[in-house]
Amino acid sequence: MLPRNFLSQMANEHQLSKDQEQVFLMRMGDGLSYEQIAAQLSTSPDACLKRMGQVYKKFNISGASRGKENKLRFFLTTKLEQLERLEETEESSGLTQLANLPCQEAKPNLVTPRQKRLVYQNQNLPAREYTAFVGRTQETTRLMELLDFQHPAHLISVDGIGGVGKTTLVVEVAYRCLEGSHTEHFVKSLAAFEAIIFTSAKQNHLTSIGILPRLTRERTLRDICREIARVLDLCEITNLPLEEQFNPIREKLSRTKTLLIVDNLETIEDQQEVLSFLYDLPPTVKVIITTREQALFVPIRLGCLPREHGLRLIEHEVKEKGINLSAKEQERLFDGVSGIPGAIIYAVGQMAGGYLLEDVLAQIREPEGDVARFCFAGSVIPLRGTPPHHLLMALSLGVQPVTRETAASVAFEQADPAITSQGLAKLQQLSLVYQHQGRYSLLECTREYAAAELAFDRELAQKLQQRWVNWYIRFSEAYGGTNWREWSLGYGYLEAEWENLRAVLEWCISQARYSDVRTIWQHIKGYIHIRGYWDERLDWSAWLIEAAKQAGDWVFVVEVMSDRATTLIRMRQNNQLQEAEALLQEAWNLRENQTITMQLELATNMVILYINQQQCEQAQEWLQEEEKLLEQANLPELQKKAQLVHILYYRGQISFKAGDYLEAQNLFQQALVTAQEAEWQRAAIGIQNWLADVALQLGNLVEARRLLELSFPIAERHKDKHSIAYHKASFAKLEKLSLNLTQAKRWAKEAAEGFESLRMATEATEMRTLFSE
Repeated sequence: MLPRNFLSQMANEHQLSKDQEQVFLMRMGDGLSYEQIAAQLSTSPDACLKRMGQVYKKFNISGASRGKENKLRFFLTTKLEQLERLEETEESSGLTQLANLPCQEAKPNLVTPRQKRLVYQNQNLPAREYTAFVGRTQETTRLMELLDFQHPAHLISVDGIGGVGKTTLVVEVAYRCLEGSHTEHFVKSLAAFEAIIFTSAKQNHLTSIGILPRLTRERTLRDICREIARVLDLCEITNLPLEEQFNPIREKLSRTKTLLIVDNLETIEDQQEVLSFLYDLPPTVKVIITTREQALFVPIRLGCLPREHGLRLIEHEVKEKGINLSAKEQERLFDGVSGIPGAIIYAVGQMAGGYLLEDVLAQIREPEGDVARFCFAGSVIPLRGTPPHHLLMALSLGVQPVTRETAASVAFEQADPAITSQGLAKLQQLSLVYQHQGRYSLLECTREYAAAELAFDRELAQKLQQRWVNWYIRFSEAYGGTNWREWSLGYGYLEAEWENLRAVLEWCISQARYSDVRTIWQHIKGYIHIRGYWDERLDWSAWLIEAAKQAGDWVFVVEVMSDRATTLIRMRQNNQLQEAEALLQEAWNLRENQTITMQLELATNMVILYINQQQCEQAQEWLQEEEKLLEQANLPELQKKAQLVHILYYRGQISFKAGDYLEAQNLFQQALVTAQEAEWQRAAIGIQNWLADVALQLGNLVEARRLLELSFPIAERHKDKHSIAYHKASFAKLEKLSLNLTQAKRWAKEAAEGFESLRMATEATEMRTLFSE
């Protein structure tokens, strides 16, 4: 059997999942049968075989089942022998190195207990601060490619916010090059260097116990030259004037393949002189610069760790520190630090010191905390009072990416395109802001730091918040539409900004800004009804009713009561129907100061209410009331036709529920013609859905399919969740009658999920029980 430590390393290098690794270790390390493995893992042998099949794929092993296992064993045995020979070679040469080929997968590259600091005179690398290098596969591979002397890149920059792992990545790659360069088993994919020189202007380290000062720093060009001279054994030149040191250093470097690392460029005091010096170095030198500012060299940009790699790092750190975190808590930790590796290590270290997860996450969000100061303060504080700072503060108000126009309109009273462009470019250079497809976003950690920063400047905060609200009022007015009963082409724009728009409205509610909430509501109430944001619709309408009553705005009270009742009726639960009835009755009693259009809307809602309560006589009475109001009204022709559609449509529903399908068909056909004349597309699509249901009852499956295939794509295109769910329900019934049971079950399942998302429990239950009849 193969050693488990070795197998764990192979599992990590080949990106095995936790489930795959368990089977891999038990099969290859313990020699267990699949039945024994299944018993230990409380699963089936077939499941274990399936996981092992996935292992073969990740090791790129093909062939018959038994043949694949033999191939894998041969590969692993050969690999182990190579590593053992490599370790023997290193020991005999007086070096203790980690025999570890560059990881080509995304899992950690474990450092075994055998590894110690390499003793080699032409390098000054700092000790690795970790026992597992997690993730960063693509960036590692790319950096290796750039370091190859076959690649023309001379100056390479690694940039990203503080704590994202720039120095860690560079040091890891440098060690791999060093380990590969000084063994007879040289790996061709590793660049060969005769000297590796590390310099850093970093002021502090973010560690698991907090921020620690760095005691030695190379802050100037003279400091960097002194370190180069020391590593290359040119100490005799260090007392010369700086200008006289250049030629001896260049001459020595021209004869020595060298990797020069300049860490933390942004804190070097004479950056321009340092960059000039680096540009003039001979082609035998590869230079890596780490910086928080995006540089114009050959760049490698580090973002936060992907979720899988971040969780893997958390799992490793938790295990190493000996603390217990559930999978859910690990997810919370990852989200709380936005996947920043330095923050993950700090957080786990704090928990190892006795802090609870909640306390650590709260501490990380503190603007004066260690993580915030290390990751952001050095970049943000120098910007105060400048346009980039205003843009950063404006971006912190939102919750999802925004356009340049939005950011500028919130940040400045009078936005200047050139200033906006320069400001956003500066924020991107500092890795504080990310741009994708014309939209600008912040990491959650950055947003929280910026929001805390904004809170300290009350005057600026008030100005930005007012412009933020004003911008989204104008935006919702432009794209929300006034006819909430019809689909609007502007809804696509609202969808792109929905999370931000919702944040604005909820902030206005929290600040009791009734007038602003009222305005936004009137612009978006149709959108949130059609797109299925019914929970928000109920929450906001409840607040608006009370706020409008306190303001004495009785006209608007009736409007919102009707809006709320519209949603409650469609949910069809007894308590919701009772509340809707009470609201409509109260609104009807207040109708005297309402327009005839609002009175017609109230009457229509009464009809819908009583249809859903199975009280068809009361529904007929309210239809007659609606007809009286329509006769009295002096409405434009299209509006009058739209109201007539209501009357015909709901008479058709009453006939359908009474089992008079031919009468229902006649009424729906009249309603369809009238809706088309009124240019009311949404109503026409709903009527076609009902005509399809009538056709199903009459046994005309061909006609039902024709109608559904005509109307369903239009409902889908407009993302009308209510209409889509009803269409899917009709398709389920159609396919069941057509004996296409597989398709019928799929449609029923999708319809039930759609109804459940709208909290339409009655319809969802009908779909869930469609095949239990």
